[in-house]
Amino acid sequence: MKRVSDRPQARRSIFAGLLLILLGLVFLLNRFDPTLGIGHMIRFYWPVLIVVWGVAKLIDHLGARSAGQLRPALLSGREAALMVLFAFVLAAFVFRDWLRDHYPDADFELPPFHESFSQSRQLAPQSIPNGAHVLVETARGNISVHVGDSNQLRVSINESASAPAESAADERMKQVDVLIEQKGGSYSVHPVRQYDSQGTISVDLDLEVPKTVSISAHTNHGDISVSAVTGSVDAHSDRGDVEIHDVGSDVTADLKKGDARISGISGNVEIAGRGSDIEVEDVAGNANVEGVFLGTTRVGKVGKTLHCKSPWADLTIERMNGRLDVDSGQIELSDAAGPVKIVTHDKDINVENVTGRLEISDSHGDIKVGYTSPPREEINIANETGTIEVMLPSRSSFQISAVSRSGEVESDFEGPALKPANEEDTGKLNGQFGGRSGAPGPKITISTSYGTIQLRKSA
Repeated sequence: MKRVSDRPQARRSIFAGLLLILLGLVFLLNRFDPTLGIGHMIRFYWPVLIVVWGVAKLIDHLGARSAGQLRPALLSGREAALMVLFAFVLAAFVFRDWLRDHYPDADFELPPFHESFSQSRQLAPQSIPNGAHVLVETARGNISVHVGDSNQLRVSINESASAPAESAADERMKQVDVLIEQKGGSYSVHPVRQYDSQGTISVDLDLEVPKTVSISAHTNHGDISVSAVTGSVDAHSDRGDVEIHDVGSDVTADLKKGDARISGISGNVEIAGRGSDIEVEDVAGNANVEGVFLGTTRVGKVGKTLHCKSPWADLTIERMNGRLDVDSGQIELSDAAGPVKIVTHDKDINVENVTGRLEISDSHGDIKVGYTSPPREEINIANETGTIEVMLPSRSSFQISAVSRSGEVESDFEGPALKPANEEDTGKLNGQFGGRSGAPGPKITISTSYGTIQLRKSA
């Protein structure tokens, strides 16, 4: 008879050890860089936990078979308890980063019953030459840059730290120093020793600069404001708003979360990244807005080319004297002096007074186009599902080819050279209205698969 001691022993799983290693790595990354956004990483990469579990069980199975041991259970009670603890820790990181995003002015790095204390100070003024480049950075805090009436760089500092008592917060803030470092024609303003074992100390930086400088500003968590410099501006905020006004050269803004408001720019404007609301006004050069902005994008008066690109829309507009509004369900454009191209889906479109060539491609939305003066350039509109309405002055001259494959074509314009036909669920309108044979007017091409095409006379 086989003794109990001779029976194969069950192999111990390595899953618990791998979980502890993974948990230690999470805490180590958070200690290495508290602003890394561990919670956001967990939200995207939590399936790694399942991969680790699968790898551990595969190793357990192969090891048990080669050693003649019994395979361990798929999930032991000890492993289940450790997984619950691990999930609780990960959820805490996710919740902390959610609080950071929704309440950016609060400090969630420290345990309960801590208060936030602050202090302000100024650095000694430093003379810098005209046209100098100033780089200002802080890991956590707001950045404000404005113009003074001298050639001096003046830096005002406001530090904030959390602690059980003011004396402890003062000790944390004492370790922070803000430096002005010069390399060639560039000046760098930045804090050192901004991190400690309790988290990140907030350092707001307010700079008074000569008018002719160019600015680069970067904060991981805070707002950026720059105004009235004649040099270029480059702003980067991971979590915060960007405001830039009255700049005499090019402007670049890169966001990860927040709003951007930019106006009075003599050069070009580039906005990229992710965020909410975008407002751009009075740009002499080109304006490019590219990224995932979930709020409303409003643009007014762009001297050259405006290009807005997102996963759901691609717009190119030349010399826009009016306004563009883009939100989750609608695009509205008025008064563009040059060509316009709109490619989108699932949005209603309302366009008024485009002087140049107009191209619209949409699906699952209604399109309305209006002119107060007779159009002089081609109009091309294609829609998959939805009504298309084009409103023209009665004195207009044009050639038209309009087809609705499962709908009708309605026209207020009548003439011997226009040939409407609505039959077998297909509406058509072809021909010419007004003009002379040598100058028949611009060509209008309209098509939709499901919907009515309406050609209307404006008052």
